[in-house]
Amino acid sequence: MIKNGATFLFNTKVVDFNIKNNKIISLLLKKVNINNSEIEEMKSDFVILAIGHSSRDTFEKLYTKNFVIKPKNFSVGVRIEHLQSWINEAQYGKNPNLKLPPAEYKLAYHSNTGRSCYTFCMCPGGVVIASSSEKNTIVTNGMSNFSRNNINSNSAVLVNVTPEDFNSDSPLGGMYFQKNLEEKAFSLGGNNYNAPVQRFEDFIKNQKSEFIGLVKPSYLPNITLSNLNEILPDFISDTLKEGILYFGQKLKNFSHPDSILTGLETRSSSPIQILRNEQLFSNIQGVYPCGEGAGYAGGIMSAAVDGIKCAISILETI
Repeated sequence: MIKNGATFLFNTKVVDFNIKNNKIISLLLKKVNINNSEIEEMKSDFVILAIGHSSRDTFEKLYTKNFVIKPKNFSVGVRIEHLQSWINEAQYGKNPNLKLPPAEYKLAYHSNTGRSCYTFCMCPGGVVIASSSEKNTIVTNGMSNFSRNNINSNSAVLVNVTPEDFNSDSPLGGMYFQKNLEEKAFSLGGNNYNAPVQRFEDFIKNQKSEFIGLVKPSYLPNITLSNLNEILPDFISDTLKEGILYFGQKLKNFSHPDSILTGLETRSSSPIQILRNEQLFSNIQGVYPCGEGAGYAGGIMSAAVDGIKCAISILETI
C-alpha cells in the first residue's frame, strides 16, 4: 500500500470535521501520546469512516456535526465457559476413532416473549479476555490461540436488545445503554478491573456464587464471585436462563451447574447506524460510513467487503 502511495498516520486522532455547503472539505487531526496540543488540517473530498463499533467519542462528534444517525438493534449478554472435553464429547461422542479438532457449536433459542438467545464468537480451547476501551468499565470477549489447546471453551451467550429498551430519545441511546451496563459490571467486580463471574446453578437460583466448581474462569487480571442478576435487566437474565437451559438439551453439559458466566459482553455489534445513500455516502457529501461501527457489517469479513464497496464507489465518482 505504501509503495502505491498510501500514507499511515500512526498515533493520530481525528478530532473534528470541516463541512461546507453540506460537503466534507477537511479533517482536523491531533497527535496522541505527545505533549503537544497542535491541531493539523488535512484537506480531502472523500472520507471513509471505518471507525469500529466502540468509537464512542467519534459517534458523539458526528452527532454534533449533524450526521444523520439512528439507533439499531444489537445484543448483550455474558461469556460462558465449559471444559473443552465436555464440548468434544457432546459433539463427537466418547473416544472417537478419528483424530478430530477441538469441537465447536452454534446454538439459538427463541423465547415466547419475542426475545432471542444465541451463542456468538465461539472459542474452542480458548480464553475469556478483557476488552474494555474506557476507564472504569468491564467488557469481555473471547479468543483462541492457533493451537486451541486450552482446557476451556467459551462463547458469548447474547440476548437481543432494541431501541425500545434504551429508555432514551437520543440516537446514541444504545451506546449509553452499553456503557451503563459496563460500569455496573466494573462496580460488581470490585472497582478494580476484576470481572464478575457466577456459576450457572447460582445464576438460575439468583444467588451470589461462593465457590468455583469444575470449570475454572480464564479471565485476567482476576475475577470476583458475584450475582450477575444484580446488574442485568430482567429481560436479559430471564432469557439467558431459558436459553442456556434449552442449549443444555441440545448439547450435553452446556447447562452444567459449574458452567461459568463472566460479565459482561456488550459489544456484539454497533449500537448505531450512520445513514448513507445508494452511492454509500452519508447526508454529508463525501463521507462514507463503512463497516461494523457505522452499522453496515456484523463481523470481520462483512466489514472487509463493505470497505471494498466504499472504495469502488469513490473510484466511480472521481
